[in-house]
Amino acid sequence: MLDLILLTKTTEKIGLVQNKHDILELAIDRPDQSQQLGSIFLGKVVTVDQSLQAVFVDIGQAQLAYLEKKEIPQFRKDQTQSIESLLYEGQSIIVQIIKDAYQDKGARLTMNITIANHALVYLPYGNYLAVSKKLKQTQADHLKEQLAPICEAEEGLVIRTAAEQYSIDQLADQISQLRLFWQTLLTKADKQRPPQMIYEDHLITDRLIRKFSFEQINQIYVDQAVIANQIKARYPELEHKISWEKQIDSILHMPVDALFQSIIQSEVVCDSGVTLVIDHTEALTVIDVNSSGFTGKMNQYNFSYKVNQIALKEIVKQIRLRNISGMIVVDFLRMKDRKSQQSIVQQFKQAVNVDPVRTQIYGFTDLGLFELTRKREAPPHALSLSKRLIELRDFTLESKVYQLERKLIATTDEAVLVEVTREFRKMWDQLIDSKIFSQHVQTEVNFLESKGVKDYHIKRSGSSELINEFIYENKKLKVDKLN
Repeated sequence: MLDLILLTKTTEKIGLVQNKHDILELAIDRPDQSQQLGSIFLGKVVTVDQSLQAVFVDIGQAQLAYLEKKEIPQFRKDQTQSIESLLYEGQSIIVQIIKDAYQDKGARLTMNITIANHALVYLPYGNYLAVSKKLKQTQADHLKEQLAPICEAEEGLVIRTAAEQYSIDQLADQISQLRLFWQTLLTKADKQRPPQMIYEDHLITDRLIRKFSFEQINQIYVDQAVIANQIKARYPELEHKISWEKQIDSILHMPVDALFQSIIQSEVVCDSGVTLVIDHTEALTVIDVNSSGFTGKMNQYNFSYKVNQIALKEIVKQIRLRNISGMIVVDFLRMKDRKSQQSIVQQFKQAVNVDPVRTQIYGFTDLGLFELTRKREAPPHALSLSKRLIELRDFTLESKVYQLERKLIATTDEAVLVEVTREFRKMWDQLIDSKIFSQHVQTEVNFLESKGVKDYHIKRSGSSELINEFIYENKKLKVDKLN
């Protein structure tokens, strides 16, 4: 059973998934690095590229988004059509993000729109029915037979595992609700000029929740009552599992800042002293298994195999926690026995089954390297949090701004005096909404511009009398009250 912990007060929204022992998954949503996977836009075709058989679309992001011919519904009907016969420059089209922008690459788009709830995925132009492989064949056939007549025109459905919890009438009602929602978006698009977002699929309060079945979720803790009520309204079946938690930090297995710090470090210590070194490059992620600190006891014959078993469990955990995706290569300790290699492959396949993100295992190469891929839906957390991708040692200035915001909202002291650099203050003003910050902070916050600190430093914290006395005794200092 999983607990979802949603931190929504701060500018940087954070979602965490944990079981009884560990934090399994992390989601980070920042206004400067917004993750818009699943969001729907009214876009404008800027360039039709005949050589790529694709178009570049303006959806209002820094880079133009990319739409391949195969992602256009009309192409499914007649695959002999060229891209220039399907779309033209200047055309307004409704598109959905299927892969977020990454580094200097724009988002990838589809015109095959999907609108999902826990039980169904509604496809306005799908023209087919698919059923979860986890359902029994007899049940899958029954659901397809009963729901197919409900679909209209070109509509399609993906029937999820959770659909077995509902009657056919209930599922029919859900299809009607999803259809009505889509028609509402079409009406909204008709009144807009591109580029314009017409539906935002929120990462923390929607996508993270929909990742898991109702049975997997034990509790959803939210740090704001109003947000908790909004989630209850959208997911009435989960109402009894959703609660507002005022002291939400007490539920976490690890403080957020400590978790972030662990994620940006390249070295990970496993059980028995086995270590991993995780290095990111532009093309792939390399994970090296190191046994030099191993403290266990075993004979030489099965030494490599046992070390690799220990490393395997932590590798799977770190891949999910750090949101590592794309091509991944693991340099396990060399195993001469082919059966041992096959055993590691099978254990790896079994371990990644609990990860909601699709992972493909390719196994060992002739050089003994273990290869796999994980679907990239968003950048790795290390890229968002850290200044460098290879040598992950320090947070970006943006990360430190969000870090200070969390600290100030969490503190119960009457007043705080924070020394900040000019660059830090500029970034604070750029990222933090002062009105929203003032609604959540309980302390009086004072900023003192200084050249003698690295980004920021909390100089004084305590009673208002203490802080005001310091300000009075240092009248020459330029102190700015934030609230």
